[in-house]
Amino acid sequence: MAILTLLLSSWGNVGHQTIGKIAQNHLSPKASLAVKDLLGDQSLADVASWADEVRNQDEYKETAPWHFLNLPLGLDRKAFETQVLATPDQNVFSALTQLEKELADPATPREKKIVALKFIVHLVGDLHQPMHISRKEDKGGNTIQLNYEGKGTNLHSLWDSRLISTQGLTYQQMAEKLDDVGKRKIKQWQRDPAMQWIWESYQVSSQLYAQVDAMNGRSIGKEYYEQHIPVINERIQQAGIRLAAVLNEAFK
Repeated sequence: MAILTLLLSSWGNVGHQTIGKIAQNHLSPKASLAVKDLLGDQSLADVASWADEVRNQDEYKETAPWHFLNLPLGLDRKAFETQVLATPDQNVFSALTQLEKELADPATPREKKIVALKFIVHLVGDLHQPMHISRKEDKGGNTIQLNYEGKGTNLHSLWDSRLISTQGLTYQQMAEKLDDVGKRKIKQWQRDPAMQWIWESYQVSSQLYAQVDAMNGRSIGKEYYEQHIPVINERIQQAGIRLAAVLNEAFK
């Protein structure tokens, strides 16, 4: 089965909320007003984990596969794009593409736009979490057991939340720390299409699988954290900046 229910929220609540907060800081005036109109007193950070919270409700059970994309390892860029576009099952890429159309379409009913907006906030984050663009056979790293700082975990959970929580920051503190991207880099990240976002995640997850395979034992700690937390922080930065671009475009 391609469909699975992840045991933990992707990026954890703190990661998703940080992405929402960074995106909110980069909305155009028009997009900011549109978001306010749809969400009322809630911010993008407030709704960032909503898609995970409703996933097991009957109304939204069909959205389970929207949170990830299963691909084999070893694809070059051309083969990767071909396989992504040819994937018959619903996935995070196809869902985001459809939701962006719904949000931008003036004919979309208001309530449907609210739902689309909440999903977009979350799925842009999911696209940037490397273990959400990963292998089917280990459920995105969920079955790869590790020991991190003396406690059991798995590769997926490690990248969702354990490494982030090691920083000891609230999402507000994390957003303040990470929202320092230069204008040139912002423009580049926002020009990149969604296919590039998932290619980046695929490249990282491929490296993570290779590292696990090369380990002597499955115990990791400070060295692993110091090596990978810059990657996690950059992926969260990119997700926030790119989410703002998606919404600015939808509401222009």
